[in-house]
Amino acid sequence: MNGIFWTIRNYQPRDFENYVQLHHETAAQDRPDHPVVRQLLAEALEHPRFHPEHDLFLAEKDEHLIGYVSVFLEPGIGRALLDGLVHPRHRRKGVAADLFAHAIRHARAAGIKVAQICVPETNRAAKELLASLGLRFFRHFIGYQLDLTTIDLPDVSPDPYVYRSLQPGETEKLTDIQNRSFADTWGFDANTPEEIAYRINTSSCTPESIIMVCLADRPVAYCWTRVHHAANSACAANKGEIHMLGVDPDFRQQSIGRNVLMAGLSYLKHKGVEIVELTADGEMPAALALYESAGFKKYMRTEWYEKRLS
Repeated sequence: MNGIFWTIRNYQPRDFENYVQLHHETAAQDRPDHPVVRQLLAEALEHPRFHPEHDLFLAEKDEHLIGYVSVFLEPGIGRALLDGLVHPRHRRKGVAADLFAHAIRHARAAGIKVAQICVPETNRAAKELLASLGLRFFRHFIGYQLDLTTIDLPDVSPDPYVYRSLQPGETEKLTDIQNRSFADTWGFDANTPEEIAYRINTSSCTPESIIMVCLADRPVAYCWTRVHHAANSACAANKGEIHMLGVDPDFRQQSIGRNVLMAGLSYLKHKGVEIVELTADGEMPAALALYESAGFKKYMRTEWYEKRLS
């Protein structure tokens, strides 16, 4: 379908270099302190539940990419997660609205009931655009940071539990404990072993970085950490992330969550990480209290918007 000056079409593998360039040029103006990492873009396109040739739409003008929207389908919970951007030189011309219309048609055709998107609280232009497209705010998440150089981490008393890294061949065990830990959590679509295996093998993760808590042979909790190596080691330190932290519902209220968090932070500190980040649902007070009691400080907030498709 043609816009006034552009064409919307599906992504093709030959588009990757131009797709990366679109991200580079946009980030240079919008977020110059957050360089685009080519490998991370490639890894995102390889997610086993995402199919770029069907789920990624490009806006093209004069053989140049000027925007995109991705549609990550989660039929298990009836949701589509949207993400995208428009090149700064081509904003406020209707490109975003055209891309959004394609995304909504794609989601509806897949039987999806709701489309959702997350944007920084400070991005007023994005929030105004979403409101104009009929999306409404409904939830917020909080970004936390912890400076590991300023705190002493306590020793973890493991008995009767064993704290160790994920071992080869334990993909299904990690899948099971993650699904059990988050089964009652907003926005969680049960993971598959294939998806977990994909995430373990991304550039910021290794099996060693996933701390498992076991009672005999049964996993009861885990802390999934990541190390993000600085793009330029001369000017920035490595950052760490608490990607996921879960406790089996049968083992909550026993301080296991705090202990496995401390174990994860100790691992990151051992790897030379100075700043640790995580994102938490603003409507999960127990999780927020845990992170704040461990010394994490709020540094950003993101907002979720949605559009019902029925």
